[in-house]
Amino acid sequence: MKKRFTLIFVVLTLLLVTLVASVSAQEGPGWWIGATMQNVGTANATLVVTAYDSQTSNQYTLSPAPLAPGASITVLPNGVSGQDFSPSLPSGFIGSIVASSDQPIASLVNVTNREAAGFGVSGGTAAAIYEGVSGSQADTEVRFPLVKHNHFGKTTTFYLQNAGSNAATISVVITKGGVNYPYTSPSVAPGQMVAIDPGLAGVPATNGTGSLIATSAEPIAGIMLEHEHSASVATVLQASSGFTTSTLDDVVYCPSVKVNHFGRSSGVQVQNNHIASQRVRVVYNGVNTANTYTSAWVTLAPGASTTFLNDSVITSGSLFSAKVEGENGPVAAIVNESEIPLVNPVQTSVTYACQAESTATTKVSFPGYKENRFGRTTALQVQNVGASAATNVVLEFTDNNGLVRTTQPQTISAGASATFLCVSNNSSLWNGTSLANSTISGVIITSDQPVIAIANEASWSSTNPCTPNNGSGSFDKATASGFNLTP
Repeated sequence: MKKRFTLIFVVLTLLLVTLVASVSAQEGPGWWIGATMQNVGTANATLVVTAYDSQTSNQYTLSPAPLAPGASITVLPNGVSGQDFSPSLPSGFIGSIVASSDQPIASLVNVTNREAAGFGVSGGTAAAIYEGVSGSQADTEVRFPLVKHNHFGKTTTFYLQNAGSNAATISVVITKGGVNYPYTSPSVAPGQMVAIDPGLAGVPATNGTGSLIATSAEPIAGIMLEHEHSASVATVLQASSGFTTSTLDDVVYCPSVKVNHFGRSSGVQVQNNHIASQRVRVVYNGVNTANTYTSAWVTLAPGASTTFLNDSVITSGSLFSAKVEGENGPVAAIVNESEIPLVNPVQTSVTYACQAESTATTKVSFPGYKENRFGRTTALQVQNVGASAATNVVLEFTDNNGLVRTTQPQTISAGASATFLCVSNNSSLWNGTSLANSTISGVIITSDQPVIAIANEASWSSTNPCTPNNGSGSFDKATASGFNLTP
Protein backbone atom coordinates (compact mmCIF):
# COMPACT_ATOMS: atom_id res chain seq x y z
CA MET A 1 0.00 0.00 0.00
CA LYS A 2 1.29 3.48 -0.83
CA LYS A 3 2.28 5.77 2.02
CA ARG A 4 1.07 9.27 1.24
CA PHE A 5 1.52 12.14 3.65
CA THR A 6 1.03 15.83 2.90
CA LEU A 7 -0.05 18.62 5.22
CA ILE A 8 -1.86 21.95 4.99
CA PHE A 9 -1.51 24.13 8.04
CA VAL A 10 -3.96 26.81 9.09
CA VAL A 11 -2.54 29.09 11.80
CA LEU A 12 -5.10 31.04 13.79
CA THR A 13 -4.21 34.57 14.84
CA LEU A 14 -5.32 33.79 18.40
CA LEU A 15 -3.53 32.42 21.45
CA LEU A 16 -5.13 29.11 20.52
CA VAL A 17 -3.51 28.26 17.21
CA THR A 18 -4.91 25.65 14.86
CA LEU A 19 -3.05 24.09 11.95
CA VAL A 20 -4.86 22.11 9.30
CA ALA A 21 -3.34 19.57 6.91
CA SER A 22 -4.16 17.53 3.83
CA VAL A 23 -2.76 14.61 1.92
CA SER A 24 -1.26 14.19 -1.51
CA ALA A 25 -2.36 11.89 -4.30
CA GLN A 26 0.30 12.84 -6.82
CA GLU A 27 1.96 10.28 -9.06
CA GLY A 28 4.20 7.50 -7.77
CA PRO A 29 4.82 5.87 -4.37
CA GLY A 30 6.80 6.84 -1.29
CA TRP A 31 5.39 10.28 -0.44
CA TRP A 32 5.93 11.57 3.09
CA ILE A 33 6.13 14.88 4.93
CA GLY A 34 8.09 16.81 7.52
CA ALA A 35 5.98 19.58 9.08
CA THR A 36 8.14 22.26 10.72
CA MET A 37 6.37 24.47 13.28
CA GLN A 38 7.93 27.62 14.75
CA ASN A 39 6.84 29.34 17.95
CA VAL A 40 6.56 33.01 16.98
CA GLY A 41 5.14 34.00 20.37
CA THR A 42 6.81 35.32 23.52
CA ALA A 43 6.45 32.30 25.85
CA ASN A 44 6.88 28.54 25.62
CA ALA A 45 4.25 26.98 23.34
CA THR A 46 2.29 23.87 24.30
CA LEU A 47 1.32 21.96 21.14
CA VAL A 48 -1.32 19.30 20.56
CA VAL A 49 -1.32 17.72 17.10
CA THR A 50 -4.34 15.71 15.86
CA ALA A 51 -4.39 13.76 12.59
CA TYR A 52 -7.74 13.13 10.89
CA ASP A 53 -8.27 10.22 8.50
CA SER A 54 -9.90 11.53 5.29
CA GLN A 55 -11.79 8.26 4.71
CA THR A 56 -13.00 7.48 8.25
CA SER A 57 -13.66 9.20 11.58
CA ASN A 58 -10.37 7.92 13.07
CA GLN A 59 -8.12 10.42 14.86
CA TYR A 60 -4.52 10.27 16.08
CA THR A 61 -2.86 12.64 18.58
CA LEU A 62 0.62 13.85 19.46
CA SER A 63 1.72 16.20 22.29
CA PRO A 64 5.35 17.33 21.77
CA ALA A 65 7.44 18.93 24.52
CA PRO A 66 6.94 22.70 25.02
CA LEU A 67 8.54 24.79 22.28
CA ALA A 68 10.64 27.84 23.24
CA PRO A 69 10.02 31.26 21.62
CA GLY A 70 11.67 31.44 18.20
CA ALA A 71 12.43 27.72 18.16
CA SER A 72 10.98 25.17 15.75
CA ILE A 73 10.12 21.48 15.76
CA THR A 74 9.59 19.01 12.91
CA VAL A 75 6.73 16.50 12.98
CA LEU A 76 7.18 13.40 10.81
CA PRO A 77 4.63 10.67 9.99
CA ASN A 78 5.99 8.80 13.04
CA GLY A 79 5.75 11.88 15.26
CA VAL A 80 8.75 13.61 16.83
CA SER A 81 11.96 12.27 18.30
CA GLY A 82 11.04 9.72 20.97
CA GLN A 83 7.29 10.13 20.58
CA ASP A 84 4.85 8.70 18.02
CA PHE A 85 1.24 9.57 17.30
CA SER A 86 -1.20 7.71 19.54
CA PRO A 87 -2.26 5.42 18.05
CA SER A 88 0.41 5.33 15.33
CA LEU A 89 -0.58 6.51 11.87
CA PRO A 90 -1.40 3.38 9.84
CA SER A 91 0.46 2.47 6.68
CA GLY A 92 -1.15 4.23 3.74
CA PHE A 93 -2.66 6.95 5.95
CA ILE A 94 -4.36 9.67 3.89
CA GLY A 95 -5.69 12.54 5.92
CA SER A 96 -5.25 15.90 7.59
CA ILE A 97 -3.71 17.35 10.73
CA VAL A 98 -4.85 19.99 13.20
CA ALA A 99 -2.33 21.31 15.73
CA SER A 100 -3.35 23.56 18.62
CA SER A 101 -1.03 25.83 20.59
CA ASP A 102 -1.30 28.41 23.36
CA GLN A 103 1.16 30.62 21.44
CA PRO A 104 1.05 31.86 17.83
CA ILE A 105 2.98 29.58 15.48
CA ALA A 106 4.04 29.46 11.84
CA SER A 107 4.57 26.30 9.84
CA LEU A 108 6.14 24.90 6.69
CA VAL A 109 5.58 21.47 5.16
CA ASN A 110 8.24 19.59 3.21
CA VAL A 111 6.71 17.05 0.81
CA THR A 112 9.04 14.49 -0.75
CA ASN A 113 9.52 10.91 -1.88
CA ARG A 114 13.28 10.86 -1.26
CA GLU A 115 14.67 8.10 0.96
CA ALA A 116 15.34 9.50 4.44
CA ALA A 117 14.23 8.94 8.03
CA GLY A 118 12.95 5.49 7.09
CA PHE A 119 10.52 6.86 4.48
CA GLY A 120 10.53 7.43 0.72
CA VAL A 121 11.26 5.21 -2.24
CA SER A 122 14.39 4.23 -4.14
CA GLY A 123 15.01 6.70 -6.97
CA GLY A 124 12.71 9.34 -5.50
CA THR A 125 14.15 12.84 -5.91
CA ALA A 126 11.01 15.03 -5.78
CA ALA A 127 10.66 17.70 -3.09
CA ALA A 128 8.49 20.76 -2.47
CA ILE A 129 7.64 23.11 0.40
CA TYR A 130 4.44 24.99 1.11
CA GLU A 131 3.52 27.54 3.75
CA GLY A 132 0.91 27.42 6.43
CA VAL A 133 -2.26 29.45 5.93
CA SER A 134 -3.31 31.79 8.72
CA GLY A 135 -6.66 30.99 10.29
CA SER A 136 -7.67 34.56 9.64
CA GLN A 137 -6.98 33.84 5.97
CA ALA A 138 -9.18 30.73 5.74
CA ASP A 139 -12.22 31.87 3.77
CA THR A 140 -15.27 30.60 1.91
CA GLU A 141 -13.40 31.24 -1.35
CA VAL A 142 -9.87 30.18 -2.34
CA ARG A 143 -8.22 31.10 -5.66
CA PHE A 144 -5.35 29.55 -7.58
CA PRO A 145 -3.70 31.33 -10.57
CA LEU A 146 -2.36 28.16 -12.20
CA VAL A 147 -3.98 24.91 -13.34
CA LYS A 148 -2.28 22.31 -15.54
CA HIS A 149 -3.61 19.02 -16.88
CA ASN A 150 -0.80 17.27 -18.74
CA HIS A 151 0.68 20.64 -19.76
CA PHE A 152 4.05 19.53 -21.17
CA GLY A 153 3.81 16.51 -18.88
CA LYS A 154 2.78 18.42 -15.73
CA THR A 155 -0.52 18.35 -13.78
CA THR A 156 -1.72 20.26 -10.71
CA THR A 157 -3.74 18.64 -7.93
CA PHE A 158 -5.58 20.77 -5.36
CA TYR A 159 -6.01 19.91 -1.69
CA LEU A 160 -8.92 21.73 -0.08
CA GLN A 161 -9.65 21.50 3.63
CA ASN A 162 -12.75 22.27 5.59
CA ALA A 163 -11.53 24.76 8.20
CA GLY A 164 -15.04 25.41 9.52
CA SER A 165 -17.26 23.78 12.14
CA ASN A 166 -19.86 22.07 9.90
CA ALA A 167 -19.66 19.51 7.12
CA ALA A 168 -19.89 21.07 3.65
CA THR A 169 -19.30 20.40 -0.02
CA ILE A 170 -16.62 22.35 -1.92
CA SER A 171 -17.34 23.62 -5.43
CA VAL A 172 -14.62 24.48 -7.92
CA VAL A 173 -14.63 26.18 -11.30
CA ILE A 174 -11.56 25.69 -13.49
CA THR A 175 -11.16 28.17 -16.34
CA LYS A 176 -9.00 27.04 -19.24
CA GLY A 177 -9.00 28.43 -22.77
CA GLY A 178 -12.02 30.61 -21.99
CA VAL A 179 -14.12 27.57 -20.97
CA ASN A 180 -15.40 26.96 -17.41
CA TYR A 181 -15.24 23.42 -15.99
CA PRO A 182 -17.23 22.97 -12.73
CA TYR A 183 -16.97 20.24 -10.10
CA THR A 184 -18.52 19.79 -6.65
CA SER A 185 -16.95 17.52 -4.05
CA PRO A 186 -18.73 15.11 -1.74
CA SER A 187 -19.44 16.41 1.76
CA VAL A 188 -16.24 17.15 3.70
CA ALA A 189 -16.27 16.97 7.52
CA PRO A 190 -14.65 19.71 9.64
CA GLY A 191 -10.87 19.32 9.64
CA GLN A 192 -10.87 16.86 6.77
CA MET A 193 -9.73 17.43 3.22
CA VAL A 194 -10.57 16.52 -0.36
CA ALA A 195 -8.14 16.18 -3.29
CA ILE A 196 -9.34 17.53 -6.64
CA ASP A 197 -7.50 17.10 -9.93
CA PRO A 198 -8.56 18.79 -13.20
CA GLY A 199 -9.76 15.48 -14.65
CA LEU A 200 -12.62 15.38 -12.13
CA ALA A 201 -13.97 18.56 -13.69
CA GLY A 202 -13.53 17.25 -17.23
CA VAL A 203 -10.61 19.51 -18.12
CA PRO A 204 -8.87 18.20 -21.27
CA ALA A 205 -5.46 16.63 -20.65
CA THR A 206 -3.70 18.90 -23.14
CA ASN A 207 -1.14 21.69 -23.22
CA GLY A 208 -2.47 24.98 -21.92
CA THR A 209 -2.86 26.54 -18.48
CA GLY A 210 -5.83 27.86 -16.55
CA SER A 211 -6.99 29.03 -13.12
CA LEU A 212 -9.24 27.75 -10.35
CA ILE A 213 -11.72 29.25 -7.87
CA ALA A 214 -13.02 27.08 -4.98
CA THR A 215 -16.02 28.05 -2.84
CA SER A 216 -17.86 26.54 0.13
CA ALA A 217 -20.41 27.46 2.78
CA GLU A 218 -17.66 26.85 5.37
CA PRO A 219 -14.18 28.44 5.53
CA ILE A 220 -11.63 26.47 3.54
CA ALA A 221 -7.86 26.46 3.13
CA GLY A 222 -6.00 25.03 0.18
CA ILE A 223 -2.73 24.24 -1.52
CA MET A 224 -1.81 22.98 -4.95
CA LEU A 225 0.90 20.50 -5.88
CA GLU A 226 2.30 20.45 -9.42
CA HIS A 227 3.67 17.05 -10.39
CA GLU A 228 4.44 14.81 -13.33
CA HIS A 229 1.26 13.76 -15.11
CA SER A 230 2.53 10.19 -15.13
CA ALA A 231 5.49 8.70 -13.27
CA SER A 232 6.37 5.34 -11.76
CA VAL A 233 8.73 7.13 -9.35
CA ALA A 234 8.38 10.93 -9.22
CA THR A 235 11.44 13.13 -9.72
CA VAL A 236 9.93 16.63 -9.47
CA LEU A 237 7.30 18.39 -7.34
CA GLN A 238 6.17 22.00 -6.84
CA ALA A 239 3.80 23.55 -4.31
CA SER A 240 1.95 26.76 -3.45
CA SER A 241 -0.77 27.81 -1.07
CA GLY A 242 -4.00 29.30 -2.43
CA PHE A 243 -5.17 32.90 -2.13
CA THR A 244 -8.08 34.22 -0.09
CA THR A 245 -9.51 37.73 0.26
CA SER A 246 -6.99 38.77 2.92
CA THR A 247 -4.02 37.79 0.73
CA LEU A 248 -5.19 39.57 -2.44
CA ASP A 249 -4.22 43.12 -3.41
CA ASP A 250 -3.89 45.45 -6.39
CA VAL A 251 -0.10 45.11 -5.98
CA VAL A 252 1.77 41.90 -5.11
CA TYR A 253 5.51 41.29 -4.80
CA CYS A 254 7.69 38.40 -6.00
CA PRO A 255 11.24 38.48 -4.51
CA SER A 256 12.92 36.28 -7.13
CA VAL A 257 12.33 36.13 -10.90
CA LYS A 258 15.01 34.63 -13.16
CA VAL A 259 15.78 35.07 -16.85
CA ASN A 260 18.35 32.42 -17.78
CA HIS A 261 20.01 32.95 -14.41
CA PHE A 262 22.51 30.08 -14.25
CA GLY A 263 20.29 28.26 -16.72
CA ARG A 264 17.04 28.85 -14.81
CA SER A 265 14.07 30.99 -15.83
CA SER A 266 10.78 31.97 -14.19
CA GLY A 267 7.23 32.37 -15.34
CA VAL A 268 5.01 34.78 -13.40
CA GLN A 269 1.41 33.49 -13.46
CA VAL A 270 -1.06 36.32 -12.74
CA GLN A 271 -4.77 35.90 -11.98
CA ASN A 272 -7.37 38.68 -12.18
CA ASN A 273 -9.40 38.58 -8.96
CA HIS A 274 -11.34 41.77 -9.68
CA ILE A 275 -15.12 41.62 -10.26
CA ALA A 276 -14.61 42.91 -13.82
CA SER A 277 -12.07 42.56 -16.61
CA GLN A 278 -8.89 44.53 -16.01
CA ARG A 279 -5.36 45.00 -17.27
CA VAL A 280 -2.40 43.49 -15.40
CA ARG A 281 1.36 43.92 -15.78
CA VAL A 282 4.73 43.08 -14.19
CA VAL A 283 7.50 45.52 -13.22
CA TYR A 284 10.94 43.87 -12.94
CA ASN A 285 13.72 45.32 -10.72
CA GLY A 286 17.27 44.04 -11.25
CA VAL A 287 18.78 42.46 -8.13
CA ASN A 288 22.42 42.89 -9.17
CA THR A 289 21.86 45.92 -11.42
CA ALA A 290 19.82 49.11 -11.43
CA ASN A 291 17.81 47.92 -14.43
CA THR A 292 14.00 48.26 -14.27
CA TYR A 293 11.66 46.93 -16.95
CA THR A 294 7.87 47.14 -17.26
CA SER A 295 5.86 44.63 -19.26
CA ALA A 296 2.99 45.47 -21.56
CA TRP A 297 -0.52 45.50 -20.08
CA VAL A 298 -2.53 42.27 -20.58
CA THR A 299 -6.34 42.30 -20.26
CA LEU A 300 -7.88 39.44 -18.25
CA ALA A 301 -11.49 38.45 -17.66
CA PRO A 302 -12.58 37.95 -14.01
CA GLY A 303 -10.91 34.85 -12.57
CA ALA A 304 -8.72 34.29 -15.64
CA SER A 305 -4.92 34.13 -15.60
CA THR A 306 -1.94 34.62 -17.90
CA THR A 307 1.79 33.85 -17.88
CA PHE A 308 4.60 36.41 -18.13
CA LEU A 309 7.60 34.31 -19.24
CA ASN A 310 10.97 35.64 -20.43
CA ASP A 311 9.34 39.02 -21.00
CA SER A 312 10.63 40.62 -24.20
CA VAL A 313 11.04 44.01 -22.49
CA ILE A 314 14.03 42.67 -20.50
CA THR A 315 17.24 43.47 -22.37
CA SER A 316 19.88 43.05 -19.65
CA GLY A 317 20.20 41.21 -16.36
CA SER A 318 19.12 37.76 -15.23
CA LEU A 319 17.96 38.01 -11.59
CA PHE A 320 15.08 40.29 -10.65
CA SER A 321 12.54 41.04 -8.00
CA ALA A 322 9.10 41.80 -9.39
CA LYS A 323 5.98 43.84 -8.67
CA VAL A 324 2.68 42.68 -10.19
CA GLU A 325 -0.02 45.32 -10.68
CA GLY A 326 -3.74 45.15 -11.29
CA GLU A 327 -4.99 48.35 -12.92
CA ASN A 328 -8.36 48.47 -11.17
CA GLY A 329 -8.53 45.69 -8.58
CA PRO A 330 -6.91 42.72 -6.82
CA VAL A 331 -4.63 40.16 -8.41
CA ALA A 332 -2.84 37.01 -7.29
CA ALA A 333 0.45 35.71 -8.64
CA ILE A 334 2.78 32.75 -8.32
CA VAL A 335 6.25 32.17 -9.74
CA ASN A 336 7.24 28.89 -11.45
CA GLU A 337 10.96 28.38 -11.98
CA SER A 338 12.70 25.67 -14.03
CA GLU A 339 15.52 25.05 -16.45
CA ILE A 340 14.54 26.47 -19.82
CA PRO A 341 14.40 24.47 -22.03
CA LEU A 342 13.00 21.83 -19.70
CA VAL A 343 15.39 19.03 -18.76
CA ASN A 344 14.06 15.52 -18.22
CA PRO A 345 14.28 13.34 -16.22
CA VAL A 346 16.53 15.42 -13.95
CA GLN A 347 14.53 18.65 -14.03
CA THR A 348 14.40 20.63 -10.78
CA SER A 349 11.50 23.06 -10.52
CA VAL A 350 10.06 25.31 -7.82
CA THR A 351 6.89 27.33 -7.22
CA TYR A 352 6.11 30.01 -4.67
CA ALA A 353 3.25 32.41 -3.95
CA CYS A 354 3.88 36.14 -4.41
CA GLN A 355 2.73 38.30 -1.50
CA ALA A 356 0.24 41.15 -1.31
CA GLU A 357 1.57 44.63 -0.58
CA SER A 358 -1.02 45.01 2.19
CA THR A 359 0.37 41.98 4.08
CA ALA A 360 4.01 43.21 4.17
CA THR A 361 5.32 44.11 7.64
CA THR A 362 8.63 44.89 9.32
CA LYS A 363 8.82 41.39 10.86
CA VAL A 364 8.97 38.03 9.04
CA SER A 365 9.44 34.47 10.27
CA PHE A 366 10.75 31.43 8.41
CA PRO A 367 10.37 28.20 10.41
CA GLY A 368 12.84 25.86 8.66
CA TYR A 369 16.18 27.36 7.55
CA LYS A 370 18.65 24.55 6.75
CA GLU A 371 22.41 25.12 6.83
CA ASN A 372 23.78 22.05 5.04
CA ARG A 373 21.34 19.89 6.99
CA PHE A 374 21.32 16.31 5.63
CA GLY A 375 22.61 17.62 2.30
CA ARG A 376 20.06 20.46 2.03
CA THR A 377 20.88 24.18 2.28
CA THR A 378 18.51 27.17 2.30
CA ALA A 379 18.95 30.56 0.64
CA LEU A 380 16.81 33.38 2.08
CA GLN A 381 15.75 36.12 -0.35
CA VAL A 382 14.52 39.26 1.48
CA GLN A 383 12.80 42.01 -0.53
CA ASN A 384 12.35 45.58 0.70
CA VAL A 385 8.85 46.64 -0.42
CA GLY A 386 9.00 49.98 1.40
CA ALA A 387 9.43 53.43 -0.09
CA SER A 388 12.92 53.98 1.34
CA ALA A 389 16.12 52.02 1.82
CA ALA A 390 16.01 49.57 4.72
CA THR A 391 19.17 50.13 6.77
CA ASN A 392 18.43 47.95 9.79
CA VAL A 393 17.55 44.47 8.50
CA VAL A 394 18.48 41.92 11.18
CA LEU A 395 18.11 38.12 10.99
CA GLU A 396 17.88 36.10 14.21
CA PHE A 397 18.40 32.32 13.95
CA THR A 398 17.33 29.90 16.71
CA ASP A 399 18.86 26.55 15.80
CA ASN A 400 17.85 22.99 16.70
CA ASN A 401 20.29 23.09 19.63
CA GLY A 402 18.48 26.08 21.15
CA LEU A 403 21.31 28.49 20.30
CA VAL A 404 20.46 32.01 19.09
CA ARG A 405 22.64 33.70 16.44
CA THR A 406 22.03 37.28 15.23
CA THR A 407 23.36 39.08 12.15
CA GLN A 408 24.76 42.57 11.89
CA PRO A 409 22.24 45.11 10.50
CA GLN A 410 21.96 44.81 6.71
CA THR A 411 20.92 47.41 4.10
CA ILE A 412 18.50 46.70 1.23
CA SER A 413 17.51 49.40 -1.28
CA ALA A 414 13.84 50.23 -1.85
CA GLY A 415 12.26 47.64 -4.17
CA ALA A 416 15.40 45.50 -4.17
CA SER A 417 16.14 42.16 -2.53
CA ALA A 418 19.15 40.59 -0.80
CA THR A 419 20.20 36.92 -0.65
CA PHE A 420 21.51 35.21 2.49
CA LEU A 421 23.17 31.92 1.57
CA CYS A 422 25.77 29.70 3.24
CA VAL A 423 25.74 32.12 6.15
CA SER A 424 27.83 29.90 8.45
CA ASN A 425 30.89 30.68 6.27
CA ASN A 426 30.46 34.47 6.43
CA SER A 427 31.90 35.56 9.78
CA SER A 428 31.52 39.27 8.97
CA LEU A 429 27.73 38.83 8.73
CA TRP A 430 27.33 38.03 12.42
CA ASN A 431 26.96 40.04 15.58
CA GLY A 432 28.96 37.54 17.63
CA THR A 433 29.20 33.81 16.96
CA SER A 434 28.28 32.53 13.50
CA LEU A 435 25.46 30.06 12.88
CA ALA A 436 26.78 26.49 13.03
CA ASN A 437 26.87 24.18 10.03
CA SER A 438 24.54 21.13 9.90
CA THR A 439 21.68 22.92 11.70
CA ILE A 440 18.03 23.73 11.10
CA SER A 441 16.76 27.03 12.50
CA GLY A 442 13.70 29.13 12.96
CA VAL A 443 14.47 32.62 11.64
CA ILE A 444 12.97 35.97 12.62
CA ILE A 445 13.72 38.90 10.27
CA THR A 446 13.17 42.47 11.50
CA SER A 447 13.51 45.64 9.45
CA ASP A 448 12.94 49.40 9.53
CA GLN A 449 10.99 49.07 6.26
CA PRO A 450 8.28 46.55 5.30
CA VAL A 451 9.83 43.40 3.85
CA ILE A 452 8.78 40.01 2.50
CA ALA A 453 10.91 36.90 2.13
CA ILE A 454 11.16 33.59 0.33
CA ALA A 455 13.54 30.70 0.89
CA ASN A 456 14.97 28.32 -1.70
CA GLU A 457 16.12 24.91 -0.49
CA ALA A 458 18.44 22.75 -2.61
CA SER A 459 21.00 19.94 -2.46
CA TRP A 460 24.48 21.06 -1.48
CA SER A 461 27.79 19.23 -1.22
CA SER A 462 28.63 17.77 2.20
CA THR A 463 32.38 17.92 1.51
CA ASN A 464 32.23 21.59 0.46
CA PRO A 465 29.12 23.12 2.09
CA CYS A 466 29.09 26.18 -0.16
CA THR A 467 29.16 24.23 -3.43
CA PRO A 468 25.84 23.24 -5.05
CA ASN A 469 25.40 19.50 -5.57
CA ASN A 470 23.66 19.06 -8.92
CA GLY A 471 25.03 15.62 -9.68
CA SER A 472 24.63 12.19 -8.14
CA GLY A 473 22.61 12.27 -4.93
CA SER A 474 21.04 15.66 -5.60
CA PHE A 475 17.32 16.30 -5.15
CA ASP A 476 14.63 18.61 -6.46
CA LYS A 477 14.77 22.22 -5.32
CA ALA A 478 11.97 23.69 -3.16
CA THR A 479 10.84 27.25 -2.43
CA ALA A 480 8.44 28.72 0.13
CA SER A 481 7.44 32.17 1.39
CA GLY A 482 8.09 33.57 4.85
CA PHE A 483 5.34 34.61 7.28
CA ASN A 484 4.77 38.31 7.86
CA LEU A 485 4.10 38.98 11.54
CA THR A 486 2.72 41.91 13.49
CA PRO A 487 5.84 43.67 14.94
